[in-house]
Amino acid sequence: MNKVALKIPEKGSPDSFAERADAYYQKRPQLMALLQELYNSYVSLADRYCQALAKNHNHRRYSSPIPPLNYNENGNCDEEEYSGEIIDSDAESSLSFQPSFPPSTQDKFDIEMIVADLVIRNVDYDLVLDELNLVERQNNESSRKIELQKSLLDVMESERLVLLNENARLGYKVATLMEENKAVSSESLFMKRKVAELAGCILKMREDHRVCMLSRKIEDLRGQIYGLEKRNKEYYDQLVKHEEEKTRRSKSMKVKGEVNMKYCFKVPEDVVAGITRSFSFGNLKKGGGEQKVNANAEVKKKVPKLWDRVKKFDIFFCGPNFNTVYC
Repeated sequence: MNKVALKIPEKGSPDSFAERADAYYQKRPQLMALLQELYNSYVSLADRYCQALAKNHNHRRYSSPIPPLNYNENGNCDEEEYSGEIIDSDAESSLSFQPSFPPSTQDKFDIEMIVADLVIRNVDYDLVLDELNLVERQNNESSRKIELQKSLLDVMESERLVLLNENARLGYKVATLMEENKAVSSESLFMKRKVAELAGCILKMREDHRVCMLSRKIEDLRGQIYGLEKRNKEYYDQLVKHEEEKTRRSKSMKVKGEVNMKYCFKVPEDVVAGITRSFSFGNLKKGGGEQKVNANAEVKKKVPKLWDRVKKFDIFFCGPNFNTVYC
């Protein structure tokens, strides 16, 4: 029998469950090999014991009724197949009718077989228990994962509900915004119409203002024309008075050895008539007609203007003659 040495765990070795399970799985083949060797040695000892009993009782040797145990990597125990008991044709047939072992020997043999079977059953139970623990641990991990997935699913479901509520709220908000947009568009059209109307009113007001300003300018021009006409009339009256005064002075002067200024400042009567016609604005206002205007134009052409003659000194026909008597 080959001895299998098992290492005793040191004091400083890890003591956690996972590390112990890992160490057990690493040493499991050695343990199974040790159990197989023990079982085979036990079977061989039992066979030898049976042979010794047979020799003592003058019986032929029987083959071992307990098959050897072979361990596979899958953890299953396979018994070697035998073709059956080795029986000699004549001798075995004769021995088959002989009585079996005594009751005491048979009981011992049965007890040993029961012990061996019990050992095998215990080993199988330990193996099955280990597999059951492994499966239970995997089941616990799976259940924990399932619980985590359930909690994750609950969280995702709650998020989905929140998103659905948010989507509904956003849809309602979009609908309200669309209605507001329609109202704003209609209001913008109304405002455009109002703006067009106001623009027309502004143009009208500008035209009215322009007309008003033009009318005011016309009134101002009329007032200025009236003032000019009034001033012209005053100037004409002053001129007539001045001429009358000159004529009176010229009549009162004496002609002795002096130049008569009557003939120097005498204005022809046709010139005076032309001046009176040119300053008669009342006839123009009353609409005297184009004939009077044409007559005045002809008179102006025939007779030189009074003011031009005054400027050119054409009316002074004689030179100055100073007399200290009349100064």
